[in-house]
Amino acid sequence: MKSTLLVQPDVQLGQIMEEMLECRVAYTRIQIVSAFASLRTILRLRERLLSSRDGGCTLEITLGIDLNGTSREVLEEVTSWECEAHVFHNAAPRSIFHPKLYLFESRSSATIFVGSNNLTDGGLYTNHELANRLDFNFPDDLNDYLAHQASISALLRDRGILMLPLTRALIKTLSTRGQIPTEEEARRGRDKGRVSEHKTHKIPENPFDARPPKLPPLVGNGVREPDAQAASKVSKEEPESKPTIYEKALVWKKKLPASDALQVSEGTNVVGGVRLTQAKFESPVGSRIDQTTYFRNLFSDFRWEREGRHRDQERAFVPMRVAILGRDYGIRNFEISHKPSGEAGQANYTTILKWGRNFSPTIKRLGLTGHTLRLYETTERKAPFLLEIT
Repeated sequence: MKSTLLVQPDVQLGQIMEEMLECRVAYTRIQIVSAFASLRTILRLRERLLSSRDGGCTLEITLGIDLNGTSREVLEEVTSWECEAHVFHNAAPRSIFHPKLYLFESRSSATIFVGSNNLTDGGLYTNHELANRLDFNFPDDLNDYLAHQASISALLRDRGILMLPLTRALIKTLSTRGQIPTEEEARRGRDKGRVSEHKTHKIPENPFDARPPKLPPLVGNGVREPDAQAASKVSKEEPESKPTIYEKALVWKKKLPASDALQVSEGTNVVGGVRLTQAKFESPVGSRIDQTTYFRNLFSDFRWEREGRHRDQERAFVPMRVAILGRDYGIRNFEISHKPSGEAGQANYTTILKWGRNFSPTIKRLGLTGHTLRLYETTERKAPFLLEIT
């Protein structure tokens, strides 16, 4: 196997791909995986790719739709090619489909390009990009090639869940949901990474699943903003009608005990909130969370400040939309208190969500003992979390 680093724009990946498609090599398989794609680039390569397909080559194309990087026109064009085409999207708010891969396979050799180059004119020709070119000669490099193939297959393993066949019906659904822009909007980069709020009464269900990714490591105390301030007032919004549909991904759930639901006898000492315990929750699936760090990491985007005189105790205020027993209680700023030393080596809770003085009477009145609290991360700008009790 030979590895070569390509530095663009000195070496244009698009020019190399065009030359490969024009040579006399009979490719048996061409695979393209790209986070973003532009119509101009798709049309630029169309005749060469379809000529290979007509010659017996299997053409596989997987495109992403995150950050408005791929337009409706691109998807409609690729649909007309009658090749094996898919759209990859994870509905989890923090997860973006971002790979770029171009594979050319023949009976005697194969070439894989992996780098930062999207399927756009900038990505393949004019931007400053890096790509690694891997050349395999068979049979000597067959085992290395099969190992790389296994890694690529692992990336694209969630067929039917996160990776759906590209059809006109799917394009219509994504367009109605506001998840794919027009080609003009894609060029402008309008409303990057957010679902449009269409003024329509019927928004189709999201056809993609949500798989919350493993969270990154915590940022050290010395790196956080030392003077971070947060608003501490709890919203006094009245219950509203049902909110707009947003993407959401389950990040935690727990069956509420009486203490968390504030259903205790008078005189009993209560913590005044929901203990954010492990509750046997798995993220990712198959791996139970470490409650001592999970929630501090989950809310790491918010400003944390030292709480009181405790050296290791800190708090942040996190806006959440609240839905209880089918009723929307609007957006409220909940105080999240985190104290690592509270664990004390006994797997105790270290983080708590406080109901707050204004909302505690509502929680007491509703009698929620035994009900299930689910916490979702969402794409709603004003409230990136949804707290739902059913």
